[in-house]
Amino acid sequence: MAGADRAAVAAAAIGRIDTWLQQHAPRARAALRPPASEPDLEAAQEAVGQPLPPDLRAWWLHADGAHLGLQTDVGWLIPPGFMPYPIAEALKSRSLWMDVARKIAPLDHWDDFVNSENNRPAGTDCETWLPAWLPVATNHGGGNLFVDLRGGPKNGCVMEFYRAGDVLAQWEDVADMLDDIADRLEENEAEIDDLGRINWP
Repeated sequence: MAGADRAAVAAAAIGRIDTWLQQHAPRARAALRPPASEPDLEAAQEAVGQPLPPDLRAWWLHADGAHLGLQTDVGWLIPPGFMPYPIAEALKSRSLWMDVARKIAPLDHWDDFVNSENNRPAGTDCETWLPAWLPVATNHGGGNLFVDLRGGPKNGCVMEFYRAGDVLAQWEDVADMLDDIADRLEENEAEIDDLGRINWP
């Protein structure tokens, strides 16, 4: 999907999600932060050394993630159980995972290994965190959703990463993720408990 199309799909899905949250889960809607600033977006782009996909920009320009401390009050905004990162927290998480990767990798081969894996096509599995991976959401239990900014036809795909090194494909891109969330909300897949928290069966 072309960049402009990805941004348009993301914007339409964001509107649908926002309408649903306002009608059915206002506490979850209130957990979203104000839009990200251009300096925030530039910091993310500089950290990964890659342009941010237009659908990711559209998402962060709508809301700079969520107030993460409110997860116990509002549930999970992204299935199966993730909360969107603010950019600053996304960059902290990325730095942490990179530090962990350096500690467990053979130091004499680290640079060669990272360069080799970082130059493989987006969507290719790797058991350690790579510089071109940008976290976008957390499950607060050692799991992250990340956008794979390596090259290739799957550039911008959204994948899951867990502390054990498991990597699972999820969505083609952020636009696909947001469109899927909007569909699932409108199809009443999300469960709202008595306290107004979102859960995904």
